[in-house]
Amino acid sequence: MAKIGILGYPNVGKTTLFNALTGLKAPTAAHPFSTLEPNVGVASVPDSKLDRAAAIERSVKIVHAQLELLDVPAMVKPGHGGGLAGQFLARLRDVEALAIVLRAFEDVAVPDDESGVDAIAQAQELLLELAVADFEVFERRRAKLAKEATADSSKRGAADAIAAGTAVLEAGEALRQHAWEREALTAFRDLAPLSLKPAVWVVNAGEDADAGALAGEVAEVAPPGDTVVAVSAVLEEEAAQLDPADRAELFEGLGLGEGALNRMVRASYTALGLQSFYTLGPKEAHAWTVRVGATAPEAAGKIHSDLERGFIRAEIVGIDDAIEAGGWDAAKAAGLIRVEGKSYTMVEGDVINVRFSV
Repeated sequence: MAKIGILGYPNVGKTTLFNALTGLKAPTAAHPFSTLEPNVGVASVPDSKLDRAAAIERSVKIVHAQLELLDVPAMVKPGHGGGLAGQFLARLRDVEALAIVLRAFEDVAVPDDESGVDAIAQAQELLLELAVADFEVFERRRAKLAKEATADSSKRGAADAIAAGTAVLEAGEALRQHAWEREALTAFRDLAPLSLKPAVWVVNAGEDADAGALAGEVAEVAPPGDTVVAVSAVLEEEAAQLDPADRAELFEGLGLGEGALNRMVRASYTALGLQSFYTLGPKEAHAWTVRVGATAPEAAGKIHSDLERGFIRAEIVGIDDAIEAGGWDAAKAAGLIRVEGKSYTMVEGDVINVRFSV
């Protein structure tokens, strides 16, 4: 299960977004550090194709793919008592990607609110804050490795890589803005730099805002490759409490399309290089997540380690074909299922049945 950390300044709607994505009711507050513990929750990934296939198979159980979300307490803005809170950085370094929430709405309910609504300025400040936080870690390692490399030449490569990374961070740039050789990425790994993690920028806009235009403006200052989505977190939080049919009707009526969770999932999967595949049957219809480029044995290992260890071959069909045919058995009868070996590379939407022996 991929883990995503949600961060942002006070009053940006960070925890509101967390509630919208998880369906939980974590308390929100107008000030940073109102709680010392992050909110942790799981978002079930919407998947209409899985639901349709399960209905055809009459599956007793449906298991959607999931994302684990970590909502850390709000970060103090520069000039308001410090930067990113050190006690929460370790938790963020443990996640695989960042969801950075930017505020683009007025909040008349919060008097003397100094958070601001300039999403561009927030993005620029947070990029710098994350680079500074990484710089402090890299600079300590750089000094130590430089000394060690004078006595042990085998550490020279790592020392040079850390020095190069330190220079990028000192310039206020994100590490992911640069291409790094494998040796450098290996040297960076133990430091878990925040500015190297894939990022999804979430512009939390007011109901009347031109969300598309705001997202475009943020995309211009975000590092290349980052994804920007615009949402109304308050409306999404309210919708999360409804049953799926009423939620879809609300989204359609308000012009919200498929909703924040679907957009966030797609953005997160793209940022992390992930894709979905499926197993279908009367007992269970299950969506699984695997990296783009994974082989059939690697995907089998996501289901159970024995399937990867004893992999012989895989029976494969696209889920669209399975649905159109009327289910797995019907697809097999129609000759749509093909047999693939260990070298097969999984494709988004593959339905797999693994033949194995252990």
